[in-house]
Amino acid sequence: MPSAESESNTYLQLSMLEKRIVVIDDQRSFQILIKAMLQNLGFSKITLLSSAEESRKRFQKEQFDIYLIDYNLGHGENGRQLMDYLKQQKLVPVDSVIFIISGDNSRSMVLSALESEPDDYMMKPFSQEQLRLRLLRALNRKQQLLPMLTAFQATDTEQVLVECKKIIAQNSRYANYCRCIMAEIYLEQNRAQEAKQILNEGLAVRESAWLRLFLGRATQQLGDHDAAIVHLHSALQLRPFMIDAYRWLAYSQLAIGASEEAIATLERAVGISPQSGRLHQQIAEHCLSQHDYFRAKQSLATLLDLHRYAVDDNPQILGSYVHCMILHAINSQDPYHIGNLQKQVNTALSRCRDSLINHDFDFHTFEHICQARVQMARGNLPKGKQLLYKSTQDYLDAPQTMSSEILSETILAMLQLGEFEFADQLQKSLPPEQAKDPLLTQCIQSIRSDAVITERRNQYQQSNELGIKAFTQGDLEMALKHFRDAQRKAPANTSAALNKTQALLALCQQQQTRKELLTELSETLTIMDGVPLNPAQKARYEQLKVESMALLKPRKR
Repeated sequence: MPSAESESNTYLQLSMLEKRIVVIDDQRSFQILIKAMLQNLGFSKITLLSSAEESRKRFQKEQFDIYLIDYNLGHGENGRQLMDYLKQQKLVPVDSVIFIISGDNSRSMVLSALESEPDDYMMKPFSQEQLRLRLLRALNRKQQLLPMLTAFQATDTEQVLVECKKIIAQNSRYANYCRCIMAEIYLEQNRAQEAKQILNEGLAVRESAWLRLFLGRATQQLGDHDAAIVHLHSALQLRPFMIDAYRWLAYSQLAIGASEEAIATLERAVGISPQSGRLHQQIAEHCLSQHDYFRAKQSLATLLDLHRYAVDDNPQILGSYVHCMILHAINSQDPYHIGNLQKQVNTALSRCRDSLINHDFDFHTFEHICQARVQMARGNLPKGKQLLYKSTQDYLDAPQTMSSEILSETILAMLQLGEFEFADQLQKSLPPEQAKDPLLTQCIQSIRSDAVITERRNQYQQSNELGIKAFTQGDLEMALKHFRDAQRKAPANTSAALNKTQALLALCQQQQTRKELLTELSETLTIMDGVPLNPAQKARYEQLKVESMALLKPRKR
């Protein structure tokens, strides 16, 4: 009698011929070749597309069972980026399979393609029989895992766990894959001990690099970084090109204070897989945490190039890249870097302008915020402040209407400007998923803990707090002294100017004969006149202005 597996394969071979196949390749000769192969295998529902742009439009209206995507699609998005888009937008049915095909058999190309987890990867040239067997294997895998994958796509984690346990109980060839899926869920739910248990059960049967990787992550979450390092090294001994093992190893090394060792681990991984976006982002995050802005901007430049046509990712990466250029220039205290900053930022913006400006993204506002930050870095705080507030004035009354990319860039600009209180207020408006974004988190943390900006902020806060204390106690002369100091430390800070105005107004109301105080009051009001303010600042400014004009107008007559 035929076995259950052979019966399953026979069924698949018959049902496979009814599958709708799409081939995306910019080379007409390959389209003709693979179409002939597929027709010889019995397929009849074959669609040929030539570019990622054409494919995006088609996939909005139609779904397929088998996607054969060439890695290199000529100008524009590559096949990997197209696949990432399809997955992110959930345009691929759960039972469909995606193959990445490439004529480049270099290790870096293969690892780059595999990072996005296609169902399979094939290198040109391949035979008709190889294609048949690989399609059969991928479809068979999808069929066996379908209940679990369906629950996974529906984000029904409890059902995913149930289906994984069924597959493990059947001692399926996919048992360890399901153990890793379960471990991933447990780690997301901070159930590291349960993850550790399910992984050890698998390792008791046989050694596995993937089980070791997840066991390293589980022990890492439990705080045992030394044990995590041991497990991750074991994973790398089994699979030396396992990029994720390098990434998690670097996290543990950083956690035990081995910062240089961590960066060396990541750079070793980049040597293996230079086109890995995850690696370059992790290096950027790590370097930002160490205030190594030069290395951070190098990694972000590479990441920006890798994501050049990935419109959804570009704004955050571009903003982070500009951020690193600015902080590097400020901290270098080198006139060359400051003077060259405008050119560098303009170049970065122009590289992404065409890909972003035609999509649902406010590139005009984003660009103006970046230019405002350049002016601040070059010491032109009034111009930078005016440009920043002017470009965001339509949003500041309702920051929740900002896109997360515009909002995050505005927060960084406010911190750079010295508008610390307003930046704190805006940060509370970040969407939860954006607030947890590791790259943005490191950008915000880097500017909050930057030596130059931190010293300025601490001095401002100290003077401002002393001024508020003195004002509360009725010592107006001392309050004015401290508020003047606060404004010198943060000359663009609106709160400092408003506090100084309030102290001057109170003193002038007591001592109207002191002409120099009235002059200073008038000058301070003039500085804020016409400058866009946030709603709370605007209300306070208008009130102080009304009270001040009552003193200043008689003087003018």
